[in-house]
Amino acid sequence: MPDEVPPPLPSRLPPLPASRTAPVASPAAVAAPVATPAAESTVPVEAVAPARGWWAWWLGSGLVAFVLFFVCVSCNPATTATDRALARLQALMAEHLGNELHPLLSAYVTPFINSYLALPYAQMHVVGVGFAFTVFVLLPLGASLLSSAFSHPLFLIGGAPGGWRRTWASFGLHRVVCDGLTLLALAFVLLVPLPPTLAGGLLLVLLPLIRVGSLVFLWVSLARGHRFGLLRHIFLGLPLIGLGSFGSIFVATLAAAWFYAYLLARLI
Repeated sequence: MPDEVPPPLPSRLPPLPASRTAPVASPAAVAAPVATPAAESTVPVEAVAPARGWWAWWLGSGLVAFVLFFVCVSCNPATTATDRALARLQALMAEHLGNELHPLLSAYVTPFINSYLALPYAQMHVVGVGFAFTVFVLLPLGASLLSSAFSHPLFLIGGAPGGWRRTWASFGLHRVVCDGLTLLALAFVLLVPLPPTLAGGLLLVLLPLIRVGSLVFLWVSLARGHRFGLLRHIFLGLPLIGLGSFGSIFVATLAAAWFYAYLLARLI
C-alpha cells in the first residue's frame, strides 16, 4: 500500500465575505437633540388690564356728590339766620309781654311775620338749592364728564394702552376721592365745636388743598394706567393740573365761604 501523502495546507485563507450590516455609530457620534425655542407670546410685556368696573366709580361719585348737595342745602346760612332771628324775637316778645298778651302775640304778630317773610324765605331756600346743585353736582361732575370725553382722544396721540375704560375709571375715582375727602372735612368742621373763625380758616385751607391734591392723584392714575412717558408728564400733566387748579380753587373757595357763613349764622 503506497504511502498516502496528505494534501498541502493552504498558506492563505480566503477573505471573509463583507458584512452587510450598517456600522454602529459610537455614542459620541450621536447628535444631541436641539431644543427649538418656544413660540413667542403675542401679548406685549406692558399690556394693561382693562378697567372693567369703571362705571362703579362713576356711580359712587354721583352718590357722594348728592350727599354733599343735601349737606349744603341743609346748611343754608340765609334760612338759618332767619329762623334763629325769628325764634329769638318771639322769645323776647314773650318774655317782656305779660301772660295776658300772649294770645294776641300768637294770633296777630306771628301770622303777620309769616305772611311777609314767607316769600323771601322761599326765595332764599331756592337760591340755596341752586347754589348747592351748581357747586357740588353740576360743575364737578360736568367738568369730569367733559374731561373724560375730550382727554382720551388726546391721550391716543402718544398711545393709551389702558383704553377708554381706564380713562373713565381714573376720572370717576378722582371724583370719589375729591368729594369723599371734602365730605370728611365738612363733617369735622360742622361737628367739632370750634370757633367760627378757626373753622372757616380751616375750610379755606383744606378745601382748595383737597381739590388740587385730587388733580395730582388723577394724573398719577392716568399716567400709571396708560404708561405715560416723561414728555407727556411735562407737556400734558403740568398744564392740565395748572389749568384745573384755577377752577377747582374757585369752586372750593365758594363752598368754604358758604359754610363759613352758616357757622356765623348759628351764632345768632
